[in-house]
Amino acid sequence: MASAEELVTRLTSNRQKLLRYAWILQLLTGLFLLGLSYHIGKEHFHLLREGQRAPGRIIGYQQKNFRGSSGSSSTAFMPIVEFHTNDRFIQFQDWMGSNSTGARNESVMVLYDPANPSVAMIDRPVWNWIPWAPTFAVGLFLVLVGIKGAFRSLD
Repeated sequence: MASAEELVTRLTSNRQKLLRYAWILQLLTGLFLLGLSYHIGKEHFHLLREGQRAPGRIIGYQQKNFRGSSGSSSTAFMPIVEFHTNDRFIQFQDWMGSNSTGARNESVMVLYDPANPSVAMIDRPVWNWIPWAPTFAVGLFLVLVGIKGAFRSLD
């Protein structure tokens, strides 16, 4: 088995060859991150583009247990929100919980889909974009760098 010094020597001596094909890894990683960001953010992005805002209130909390890959578990309390639209009351469970129950009857602004009001979330200006938008930005950056590297390797 090669030592770390031998591996570093081999990598530095083949630097040009490695850099010539690094764009493939960048492009694949970028495409993976773009797909992941689409998967986790399509509903939120739809609400940000097409959604309407309405006042709502937190009427309760639903305890939810999450199991980690290492076998550990954690508990979150997901807010149950109620708002009024089109002469009816809509209830939904928000996507972002906390580690304890908060105040009931707390007023919140709701962002909902007018075509399907049960698709909704609490409107949180910065958190509406987390975690999918930064993932999208990194993926787009890697795709662009990968495309640039592909054109450079053709020279």
